[in-house]
Amino acid sequence: MVSGSNSPRAAQAGLDVAALERKLGDLGATVLPITDPAYPQALREIPSPPPLLFVRGELPMQDNPYVALVGTRKCTPYGRQVAHMLGHDLAARGVVVVSGMALGIDGEAHQGALDASGRTVAVLGCGIDITYPPQHEDLATSIAASGAIVSEFALGTEPSKYSFPQRNRIISGLSLGVVVIDAPPKSGALITAGLAADQGRTVFAVPGDITRPESRGSNLLIRDGAVLIQSAEDILDELNLSPAAMLGRPATPGAPSLPPEEAAAFAALASGNQTVDDLVASTSLDAPKVMAALMLLEMKGLVRRFGGGSYGRADS
Repeated sequence: MVSGSNSPRAAQAGLDVAALERKLGDLGATVLPITDPAYPQALREIPSPPPLLFVRGELPMQDNPYVALVGTRKCTPYGRQVAHMLGHDLAARGVVVVSGMALGIDGEAHQGALDASGRTVAVLGCGIDITYPPQHEDLATSIAASGAIVSEFALGTEPSKYSFPQRNRIISGLSLGVVVIDAPPKSGALITAGLAADQGRTVFAVPGDITRPESRGSNLLIRDGAVLIQSAEDILDELNLSPAAMLGRPATPGAPSLPPEEAAAFAALASGNQTVDDLVASTSLDAPKVMAALMLLEMKGLVRRFGGGSYGRADS
């Protein structure tokens, strides 16, 4: 759907709105103007936010924390392993993993999130109707099914050497923090890290082999003040998203003003402890949404984990 599709401004621009809407419908995509309530608030607040976002799939609710994982295309086997591990472990804890769908680190981060049945968002440097790189066609389909592919570029826009640095501000702008893995000097990932710092986001870096050029940029980030991380828990703790970081906050006996997904999971736990599979069966939520709701409820002191992978109300 195109917001304001019958406006005189669209007609004056010579835009074939009907054709655009057909293409968007075929892609399962929408256009979000910056004035739309569904437009990500975090992105709206950065310098020069994109006036329009083309979205294939569905952007996860902003109640869920977004964290970006970025790095070089020509990564080391170690970097590839770490990107997949962090993508998996963050997504398993309800974090939305953001990256750029490039080869190397980006692709591994997305795939890790998908392997955890989590949600992930890819930000493209081309139109959302173009799969770039073409090797990631299957990955793109999976990302759109579990999260979203987004771009500020109009349909049909081909990738260019200028569009990728431009899209990096969106990767960081959507996210609470940016994690750099395997980044040589002058890497695009370092551009994203610089933008993140300018936007007030937390910059993280994974330490790498000092003899490898692929690690030089990320190691320099640590030297210059980036947060060194070795696990998903390090990221969650630094961003105050980990249940451990919430200890000492009083448990809330009720569930006032909870978002719909959290409210559904909390209500289902009224009958006693349940596993994620139990909650999927007793609510209208899929597994990633249940896991995200449980994580947020844990953070609020409303739910805690018990043995056997079960969850229950904290006051039970």
